[in-house]
Amino acid sequence: MDAAPVVTLIAVALTVAVIAIYLILIALILKRVFGRLETILGAVSAVTEKSAPAGEVIAAINADLADGHKALDEAVERLRERMAETEQDALPAPARRGGSVAAPPPPGDRGGSVAADPGQGRGGWWQR
Repeated sequence: MDAAPVVTLIAVALTVAVIAIYLILIALILKRVFGRLETILGAVSAVTEKSAPAGEVIAAINADLADGHKALDEAVERLRERMAETEQDALPAPARRGGSVAAPPPPGDRGGSVAADPGQGRGGWWQR
C-alpha cells in the first residue's frame, strides 16, 4: 500500500476522533446545564407552591382596601353635603327695601373682624 492512502485514512480517523470528542464534551456540558435547570425549576415550583396562599391573602387585602376606599368616598360626600348646608345657612338674608342688612355688633365687640371662635355661627362639620 502506498503512503498516500495510509495518510488519508489516518487523517480521516483523527478527524472522526476529534469530532467525537467535541460531541462528547458538548453532551457533558448539556448534561450539567440540564441538571442546573432541574434544580432551578424545582426551586421555582417550590416557591410557587409556598406563595399560592398569598393570592388569597392579597385578594382579601384588596377587598378591604376597596371597602375602605368606598367608606372614604362616602365620608367625603357627606362632608360636601354638610358644607353645602352650612354655606346655605351662612348666606345673608335678602335685603329689605329701605333697610340695612348689617346687624349691630355684639356688646363688648370693638369692631374687629376676627371672632373669638372662627367656626362660630357657621356650624362646621367639626361642631357636629
